[in-house]
Amino acid sequence: MQNYDVIVLGAGINGCGIAEKLAQSGKQVLLLDKEGVGQGTSSKSSRLIHGGLRYLETGQIHLVYEALHDRQRLIAKYPDLVQSRRFILPIYKSSPRPAWMIRIGLWMYDLLSGSRKVGHSKTEDISVFKSNFPAFIEDGLKSVLSYVDAKTHDRELTRRVADDFQKLGGTVIVHCKIESINSDDEHFELHSSAGDFSTPILVNATGPWLNEVNAKFDLPARFQIRKVSGIHLIFDGLIVPELMFMQTKEKRIFFIIPEPENDQTLIGTTEREEDCDMDDLHAQESDIQYLLDQVNAYLKPDHQFQRKDVRDIYIGVRPLVRRKGDVTDVSREYKLDLHTKGNTKLLHIFGGKLTTYLSLAENVADVLKIKN
Repeated sequence: MQNYDVIVLGAGINGCGIAEKLAQSGKQVLLLDKEGVGQGTSSKSSRLIHGGLRYLETGQIHLVYEALHDRQRLIAKYPDLVQSRRFILPIYKSSPRPAWMIRIGLWMYDLLSGSRKVGHSKTEDISVFKSNFPAFIEDGLKSVLSYVDAKTHDRELTRRVADDFQKLGGTVIVHCKIESINSDDEHFELHSSAGDFSTPILVNATGPWLNEVNAKFDLPARFQIRKVSGIHLIFDGLIVPELMFMQTKEKRIFFIIPEPENDQTLIGTTEREEDCDMDDLHAQESDIQYLLDQVNAYLKPDHQFQRKDVRDIYIGVRPLVRRKGDVTDVSREYKLDLHTKGNTKLLHIFGGKLTTYLSLAENVADVLKIKN
């Protein structure tokens, strides 16, 4: 039996960030994952580090503020992996949100950034947009706005955090299948394909697998997650010179993201609530066609995409705290669910997003009362 101060389940961005933060306090931390570092949701995102402009519409002010704060910290901490990028937001006559409403949202976004601004939002010259984005229809174009957020490579960022954790003396074991979890008032015992481990503090950061892990090992929990999938389509070539924030007629949004390093364009994402086990998840043709229809609505006929143009597809799942309502409007804020028994602590991480892993990890340390 190998003993640790803390064991973290799940080597996604949140699990790696938590492990790094707790290791900074001098704790002996073990990070376990059934696959590899950043193999799940943390490698299947839109690869954006952003405050979440659309979250302002549903009143998630604190989440946006926290995310903007973490955005700037990540730009400073990992300048080779996280860089600021301008986003272009064209407003058409058919757009569900008028330009004045978007301008108010962008003004709030700038305000919440405070001294952490990486760039101001502004109104762009329509003629310049038409020249730089020739594939886009011009009829009905009323205004073009822009703002600044950031872009990263999600899997590489997660792996870098895991590397930093190991430099602090932390241990990572991947391809580790947990067979049983037992506990008493003093410790948890984990029996796995990689050996047997003991700890007084167990952190469950398994993301979209969280419900399944709790059910399998009969772990107490106050919440459940809603598994909301999002697919991304990859096309060869660069159809846009800059990142684009686009609206659908149903008031949903999607991004068009050029990736010049691969000479490809990424388009995503959808929102579908899933009820299958995570390992059975797959992209559905209806979602693929949905994204094709949405982007083609903005493209001139000779620039539109066909199904055969899709070079690759990947699907990620957002683990949202279960609440009533449409998945588009459900809060992206996370919940920390702590259970104590004797001298043991079990902490579940419900929700969480790529951008806010730093703040989440700091809050975990506070809840566990582990200080540097």
